[in-house]
Amino acid sequence: MSTRRDGDVCLVLEGTYPYVPGGVSSWVHEIVRRLPEQKFSLLHIGPRRDAYGPPRYELPPNVVGMVEHYLHADQRVLEPNEREQLRKEIEKRIRGARKLPKSGSRTLDAFRRLQLDDEIDDALIDDLAQADCTVDELLHGDEAFAMISEVYRACAPTAPFLDFFWSFRSMHVPLLTLLLAEMPRARAYHSISTGYAGVLAAVASRRTGRPMLLTEHGIYAREREMELARSNWITERTVDPRVPAQTISPLRRFWIRFFLRLSQIAYLQASSVVTLSEVNRTKQLADGATADRTSIIPNGVDTQRLAANMGERIPRAAGAPLRVGFVGRVVPIKDVVTLIKAVDLALGEVRLAVDVIGPAEEDPAYAARCRELVATLGREDEIRFVGPRPLAEIYRNLDVVVLTSFSEGQPLVILEAHAAGVPVIATDVGACREMLEGTAHDAHLGPSGIVTRVAAPEETAAALVRFAREPALLRRMGDAGKARVEASYTEAAMIDSYRSLYDRLVA
Repeated sequence: MSTRRDGDVCLVLEGTYPYVPGGVSSWVHEIVRRLPEQKFSLLHIGPRRDAYGPPRYELPPNVVGMVEHYLHADQRVLEPNEREQLRKEIEKRIRGARKLPKSGSRTLDAFRRLQLDDEIDDALIDDLAQADCTVDELLHGDEAFAMISEVYRACAPTAPFLDFFWSFRSMHVPLLTLLLAEMPRARAYHSISTGYAGVLAAVASRRTGRPMLLTEHGIYAREREMELARSNWITERTVDPRVPAQTISPLRRFWIRFFLRLSQIAYLQASSVVTLSEVNRTKQLADGATADRTSIIPNGVDTQRLAANMGERIPRAAGAPLRVGFVGRVVPIKDVVTLIKAVDLALGEVRLAVDVIGPAEEDPAYAARCRELVATLGREDEIRFVGPRPLAEIYRNLDVVVLTSFSEGQPLVILEAHAAGVPVIATDVGACREMLEGTAHDAHLGPSGIVTRVAAPEETAAALVRFAREPALLRRMGDAGKARVEASYTEAAMIDSYRSLYDRLVA
């Protein structure tokens, strides 16, 4: 589904709108819908064409075009004999690697400097924008092999070279594929994350001379680092027996640095870097963003429209279990496993009825693990996986919402829950503490929920027990949440801020 038409603003999106519902996608849809005076084109980046079903949103009429690029569109899994042949070819090349020619390609040189230089500079982005190397040359060319060997010796000499080679290939083939791809022309480019989307927006901005805006909901490089720390697909093998087993894998360090460098490219090129909270802004500054380009625009919700959609809340019957909801994707970063463990602990003291509300198809293996844990604990009667539900059916039937995420930006779920007068238990990630305990602007309203540590089921369980035993606390924190949304998180204020940004950039 690619229709090439130029817009005022090109939104560069990675794995979100219009195919993945909720969260960032809902935010994008509202930005587009509420700014009809701007013509938007969409540039969507995904892993593979078959990773998504049909669009989950009806595109507003001011979306004038959409281009899609896929990171692994032309890659296939090698047959065992092909992989063995490639291994022999690589080993042969290793023996003569130091005799291989230096690259004359600006793109290959940029890939080398991306890994070896201490800082990202304008010259590196200029070289990436040239895209003077083909994927075949990166995979099979002598110059590319010499560059990869140099990076290996500098970055991960204790790792097996073949493992490093496959990691380098997995990172840079998608990057080069994007650099070679068609990009819509626009009067401004707005990336909704760093990562591959941020680099693509930066390169488009550099090629056209048009400004780039960056919005980060979650801090992309930090989220990838957490995922890599828990991944089991990166081998910990080493060719050096002197390296202790507990030392972090050089390949993990290599991957972590790669995603940080992608973020730094976006920070350097963007004329304005927006995030949702002071917590996130502090992380951006630590990762290389400059203070004079960063700003905070909180997410916002239309409380009147939400109230109309949600209807009146249904009160809990006397003596009924506390109605608990998790609202979001069933994926590892949301740490639904900790939620399940917490509920199991709390059920030893109080009665709960828990609904896991949201899509589970993004990571079927993780969703299956969560269901198996519920079955193992014998909690199928208390914990139900109900899938996505319309807004009108979610919060009016809940007493408390729980988020046990490893990482968040500024969760829309908290704003929706507060607009409905529902308090929240959330881990201390992203803007969650600010949203539940307040900032200097609205701390006088009192807490609207309870903050817990990450991966601490006993703390989440204690919060559930407290809410189940103290109905007055539920009401007080629910009222505080409703007042906080009205004071600090209205959609009108958010839309006005982006209207001003677009007007300035597009002019």
